Parts: sequence; structure tokens; C-alpha cells
Amino acid sequence: MAGHPFDPVLAAVYKRLGGARFGGEHHGELFLDHVDDQVNGIVLTTEGFRDEEEPFHSSVTFGRIPGLAAYYAVVPRLADEQGRQPVIYFETYMDRYVLPVASDVDRFFDALSRYIDIMVVDEGYRADGVPDIFFPSRVPELIARDRRLVEMITTGRFDFIMNLGDEYQDWLARVKSA
Repeated sequence: MAGHPFDPVLAAVYKRLGGARFGGEHHGELFLDHVDDQVNGIVLTTEGFRDEEEPFHSSVTFGRIPGLAAYYAVVPRLADEQGRQPVIYFETYMDRYVLPVASDVDRFFDALSRYIDIMVVDEGYRADGVPDIFFPSRVPELIARDRRLVEMITTGRFDFIMNLGDEYQDWLARVKSA
């Protein structure tokens, strides 16, 4: 996909759904890029970002948070022996940064579903539909449940793709120590 091998779990998701909106039109948590016989949103988004800089050079973008310059992508060069690729979150608005969020796509959907469980009891979300906590930046303990991801972070597997400022160094330390 977009010049990279495609994650097998993500391929199965797209075979069934072809794209999806999770969480509503404007305040959704994840839009999966649409893919069908006419349009391949994954290729369009990934190639739209393609340049020599990271994280774009080494990733395949598959989803976004609506209304924000925030995206989810897999990193093919970090695939395991079954071809499963870790998931990263990146923002492109002002200070571009990357957060590793799951060791594979299945763990990503697991963490996202656990976040939604937390969000639906969040006071801000219940009051006006806007959560007080955000995935993944405000839930490092949830991300840390993925022990394989923590091992990958600790051993430096993501170092080539990350450029975290002080705020996210703290996030990374909290993920490693949880």
C-alpha cells in the first residue's frame, strides 16, 4: 500500500468495512480513510504527506481524527514476523510530533475501545459531548497496557521516527514506567 507492505489486520478491516466513522460526524474519535474500487483514501493521504521527513517517509496513514491535523498510521519497517505493524499517532498542526500507540492494529483498536469506555463516563463528555481526556496523549497508562509496545519503545525501535518535546518526554516516561 503506497509502496509499503500492508498490515494484515488492517487489510482485513478494510476488506469488511472499506472505511468507517467512529464517534460521529464532527466530534468523532476516528475516521478510517475510504477505500473502494474507485478511490483509495489510504494511498491518497499517505502520498499527500510523502516526503523525506519522518514520520511520513516510513509510515502508511490509515485514519484521522476529524477536525484536527491528527492522524494514525502503521510503520511497515517495524512489522513483526507475521507482518503486523505498530501504530503511531502524529500531529501536523504546529509542532509535528509522533506518539507510538500500539504494537499492532489489533492492540490499537483494543486501546481505542478502552478509551471510549473511559470517555463515556467523562464529565465533560457527558455535559457537552467534548471530552476532558484525549486519546492517546492523556491516557499513557492505557497505552502502557500494551507490554510489547512498551518493550519496543524501551529498546529504541521508534527513535528514528520520534521528535518529542518536553511535554511528550513526560508522556513517554509515564508509558515506560506504568
